Amino acid sequence: MKIKIKTNLVSGIIMGLVSLILLVVMPKQVRVPAFDSGAPSPRIIPGICLVLMLVFSIVLIIQSLVFKKEKIVEFDWAVEKPAIVLILIMCVYVALIIYIGYIPASIITFLAVQFYCGERKLPIYIYTVAAAVLIYFLFKNVFYISLPAGPFFGG
Repeated sequence: MKIKIKTNLVSGIIMGLVSLILLVVMPKQVRVPAFDSGAPSPRIIPGICLVLMLVFSIVLIIQSLVFKKEKIVEFDWAVEKPAIVLILIMCVYVALIIYIGYIPASIITFLAVQFYCGERKLPIYIYTVAAAVLIYFLFKNVFYISLPAGPFFGG
């Protein structure tokens, strides 16, 4: 299945919507300090970036609709499917980290990705499991940054 995509129009619409949503959500997510210390608000840099993103999205839409400047790309599902599957696996990984913790989520996800990509050597799987455990304890005991432990490691 092949789909033709107008890159300026589609990216302008998607990024415009994303910037609008983030501009609406930002006041609830980024709090302003209760007292005025004279420092700039923590919302200023993200706000500037989001407004610029919205402006440039509008420019892309105008380029596409008014000036007819467009690059058309053909999306071929057969070619893009492996990358899309990996992106979906990474989205599942984020959810798994929240619910079962970093170590189990990393082990399950990265072993699944390696298997999906065709890796069949046992030592590589063992190194992956060891790396996931090592990274967890490195962050916890050296950097003093807590990764989600989950129900298996006291979370």
